[in-house]
Amino acid sequence: MHTEKAVRHAKDISDRLFAFLLILPAMIVIVFVIIYPLANAIYTSFFRYFLTDGLGMRFIGLENYLRMLSSVEFWRAFGHTIEYVGGTVALEFVIAFALALLVNTRFPLKNLINSLLFVPWIIPSVVVAFIARFLFFDPFHGIVNVVLQAIGIIPEFIPWLKTPDLAMPTVIAATTWKMLPFMFVILYAGLQAIPREEIEAAKIDGAGAFQRFLHVTLPNMREIITLATILEFIWQFQYLTIIWTTTRGGPIDRTTTLPILIYRVSFMGSLNMGYASTVGVFWLLFLLGFSTVYVRFVGRREG
Repeated sequence: MHTEKAVRHAKDISDRLFAFLLILPAMIVIVFVIIYPLANAIYTSFFRYFLTDGLGMRFIGLENYLRMLSSVEFWRAFGHTIEYVGGTVALEFVIAFALALLVNTRFPLKNLINSLLFVPWIIPSVVVAFIARFLFFDPFHGIVNVVLQAIGIIPEFIPWLKTPDLAMPTVIAATTWKMLPFMFVILYAGLQAIPREEIEAAKIDGAGAFQRFLHVTLPNMREIITLATILEFIWQFQYLTIIWTTTRGGPIDRTTTLPILIYRVSFMGSLNMGYASTVGVFWLLFLLGFSTVYVRFVGRREG
């Protein structure tokens, strides 16, 4: 009896050790890629730390945070970030949902359209940025200017990426085109998962297309929509490549978002790592708070 218990105990220990060894590589990656950089950023935010300063790190408490909260430049960049992310996610969602509803029906060339929708996703972001520069900025061959001039909408060349009122909509359009396949795939998969019985039952009850969409499609898609939009919001909040390659935050800082502000503070000028870490910590806290409120709000509506 004691021998059987000892064998069972040894087997339990062996199974637990084996399970621990299986997850150990992932734990090591998480610690060194996520936990350590996060802890280091929080720690650095309480110090005066310039890479160009030979004095090293000096503890200053909440001074970086007070400077950030009183900075007009920071709040302007934060506002631009909300505008950029909100515009991109909203535009992506509307277009992707419309395309998903279209592709979810039977029509000719459906498979071809499905394939073409993935083209932007496989193109590197830098290439997308250069395409956007060519389409909107090139004074001689920019397709957008050529087309708009040809149909008489604009009298002369418009420097889209150099005009403050047009630069942000331009980078939003470029980013939307690049990231649209991600949103489309999630929404299309959600539509495919809706039980056909519910749709057929609604048809039998006399519900029209709009009523089926309102009372069958949307309730079944609520969790998928929440997942897609919150992931895209978090992703776009840290997106840098297209804006930096097309405008570098200009003109007159009109497209300067928090990632660009952090990049400038960290790797250009004084190399102020302490202040950059402070902005990064605020960025993290805002996303945590927004995600929590957003998911709870959607959950309360569902309940």
